[in-house]
Amino acid sequence: MRRFSRLLSPAGLVLAGLLFLAPFLTVSCEAPGGYGRAAPGGTTTYTGWDLAVGGTPDVTADKLLPPEQRRSDVLAPQPLAGAVLVVLVVGVLVAIGVGRARTRRGVVAALAAIAALFLLVNQATVRVLVEERLREQLTGPLPAGKEVGDFVQDQGGFGFALLALVLVALGNLAGWIRLVRGPDATTAAAGGEAVTTPEQGGPAATATLPEG
Repeated sequence: MRRFSRLLSPAGLVLAGLLFLAPFLTVSCEAPGGYGRAAPGGTTTYTGWDLAVGGTPDVTADKLLPPEQRRSDVLAPQPLAGAVLVVLVVGVLVAIGVGRARTRRGVVAALAAIAALFLLVNQATVRVLVEERLREQLTGPLPAGKEVGDFVQDQGGFGFALLALVLVALGNLAGWIRLVRGPDATTAAAGGEAVTTPEQGGPAATATLPEG
């Protein structure tokens, strides 16, 4: 059971990384003039990977504008999105390779929290960039009661990746607190030597019987 529970952290971090292949942000092209390569009525979809490497977003196939009318919808690679992926790789290596439980849990909790923070800031930054670009590409007034931000929507890939990171961070933080609050060693008996358990970060449990 302990070995299985130890796999949960790297699994959660790997899941967060895989979710970068899912949609993070969409632009609904009901806005006057559409957006980028999409005609009005189409949708432009950015995955987390598109944001990290500056990839070309997907556009509804039957809503592509003629080539001569298309505008740019490719964003520059986002440093924070790339940083999240780097932190995830480091977190997986720590979760698998570090044997001392207290150190492992503390470091993984910190890395997952940092990745979650980077992810949040990156998403907010990208929304601003996309909204500014959409505003520049408008060919007419917006529908009554609508704002540019209403056409830009966060998607499940971002939400689930963030959730996975938060759960990994909280789970490891709880485990770290439990280990810190627990005794570093337990005296086996009067005159005996301290017993340190592997979960507390020491060598295999040993005990020396009292003399005499």
